[in-house]
Amino acid sequence: MSDPLIHLWTAREADAGAIPPEQLRARDAALRRRAWRRDLIEYAAGALVVAIFAWYILLIPETSMRIASAVIIAGTLIVMRNLWKRRAVEDPAALADDAIACYRSRLAQQRDMLASVARWYLAPLVPGLVLFVIATVVASARVMAIGPALATGAITLAFAGALFVGILLLNRRAARTLDAEIAALDAMRDPPSR
Repeated sequence: MSDPLIHLWTAREADAGAIPPEQLRARDAALRRRAWRRDLIEYAAGALVVAIFAWYILLIPETSMRIASAVIIAGTLIVMRNLWKRRAVEDPAALADDAIACYRSRLAQQRDMLASVARWYLAPLVPGLVLFVIATVVASARVMAIGPALATGAITLAFAGALFVGILLLNRRAARTLDAEIAALDAMRDPPSR
């Protein structure tokens, strides 16, 4: 959003309620910067995953591992598409709303995205991960005892599971933080009557 639009959006003191327009503008800018940085990191990580598993497809002779790599790439591309669809989009029509309602809407969009990360971010990655671990265990069992091959697969799945749980918990905590800020804005706009 350009500075004149931000100025227009926050110019009316009455619309800003108890939050000074400068503070509301700073909060909104910080929220947009955090979302932009997070998305940039996610796109870079996604590009790295795609590149690594594309390299695996070219290098690994094992067909099942190549298929699993292709599924991981597909899952990663789905995640990146989902992230793009859920990105913060500047809505000029939102400028017609008062400043707090517009900022609240941005917070709610981010909260909902973070709270639903299991469905749109983690779930597309699971099939490829599971297939890759299974293919690795099967290929490893051809050259070593089945016990160590299964143990390696179990350790890999446990590590990935812990990573997924960590991602889920961090995103839920961030969603709760945004939810608390939304509740504070709502309380400011609609103070309890005595």
